[in-house]
Amino acid sequence: MERLGERTRDIRFYSPKNNEIVCLHSKWARDYAKWLEEQLWVQSYEASCPLDADIIGRISRAGIRTDYLQAGWATDFVIRCADGHKGVRELILRQQLKKKAYVERLELSRRYWAATDTEWMVVIVDG
Repeated sequence: MERLGERTRDIRFYSPKNNEIVCLHSKWARDYAKWLEEQLWVQSYEASCPLDADIIGRISRAGIRTDYLQAGWATDFVIRCADGHKGVRELILRQQLKKKAYVERLELSRRYWAATDTEWMVVIVDG
C-alpha cells in the first residue's frame, strides 16, 4: 500500500488480462503483476487502486495514527477472479514487517477491505 501522490518511478507494461497499459511503482509489483497475468484464476486486476475516504472514515481508529487515516492511500492490487469474487493483495518487503509504520499501513488496508467484505491478503516479497 502506498500513499497517494508519493513520487515514485513508473514502470509500465501492456497487460493482456486488462487489455491496457498497467502502471506500477516497483520492480516487485511488476513481477507480481506478470505472475498474475499467468494465473488462470485471475480475470483482471487493477494496480494502485485508491481507497475511498468515506470508507476509511468508518473503520476503527484503534492502533492507527490519525494522520494515516487522513491521508490518501492506494492498495497494491485489486483482483477480479474468474469465479466472480474480488480479492486484494498488498505487497510488502520482508524487512518492512519489522517497522511499525508499515504494519499500521497493512492494518489500515485490512480494516478497509474487511469493511467492504473483500478477501484480503499480504504478499511478502524478498527484496
